[in-house]
Formats: sequence, C-alpha cells, structure tokens
Amino acid sequence: MPSERKKSEDKDRQVVVSVRFPSQLLDRIHAVAAIESVTANAIIRDGMDSYIRERVASPEFQEAREAYLARAEAHVATALQDHSA
Repeated sequence: MPSERKKSEDKDRQVVVSVRFPSQLLDRIHAVAAIESVTANAIIRDGMDSYIRERVASPEFQEAREAYLARAEAHVATALQDHSA
C-alpha cells in the first residue's frame, strides 16, 4: 500500500545537518567510534537520542513544557479573541 510505504520512508528518512564541535570533543567521538567499530555519525545520533530521552523525562523539562503550552494556549486565545470582535 502506498500510504504504508510513505510512513516507512518518513520514519527512516535522514536529514543532513551541519553541527560544530570543539576539536577535542570530536576527537573523543572518533575515538569511541573507532573502538566500537561504528561511525562517528552513529555515536552522535545515539548520544543525542539518549540526551533527548533523558531530558524529556526530567521534571524540569516537564515543568517547562507545561509553561510553554500555557503560553501557547494564551497566545492562541488572544489571537482568536482579537479576530472575533
């Protein structure tokens, strides 16, 4: 089915980004990659995935998320109120 193929392609799609690292950190990334026989990209992706999972689970992030959503809801409510007059 075309829609199933599209979902699979979106899930596996990778985007190239440019990121700057201090040379010492990049050296460490390459060293870990060499020792584990993987690419530096794999180390960076795995590291960012772990960081995001940990960060999102933190109470600080959850609190910031709630505050962000409240601000967004207030902004939308204000915008709609201005247009309904």
